[in-house]
Amino acid sequence: MNLKECLVQYCDIQKEIKELEEKIEKLEPKTHDIVSESVESTTKHFPIVQNHLKIKGLNQRAIKQLEYYKTILEERYDRLLKEQIRVEEFIDNISNSRLRRIFEYRYIEQLTWRQVAQRIGNASEESIKKEHNRFLEKSENLS
Repeated sequence: MNLKECLVQYCDIQKEIKELEEKIEKLEPKTHDIVSESVESTTKHFPIVQNHLKIKGLNQRAIKQLEYYKTILEERYDRLLKEQIRVEEFIDNISNSRLRRIFEYRYIEQLTWRQVAQRIGNASEESIKKEHNRFLEKSENLS
């Protein structure tokens, strides 16, 4: 994913990260993963007594499937976290305070261009957008 795509998707990336955290947390073995069997046994010595035992344990097949699914989710989580960090590092490394604020408001806070211009103050929506686009083009040419 290139930087522009990461910036545009930043808010969704954050939401997906939170959703994945919740899904991964819910994948811990539950009571429905426990299986039980009734077993009968007898003693070896006189007097011979018949015993009825109930054995409980985790359903290993279900556990393996959950672990596989958890691995898939964790890999996606790691990829998304890297993208989130990439965006935040990019914004953090903008040396111009005004531009850094524009990117912060637009992508981190998810403000509209009009709201960004109002927050910046003394600027039109169009001028803010142009500043943003020029900086982004210059940054992509340096990469």
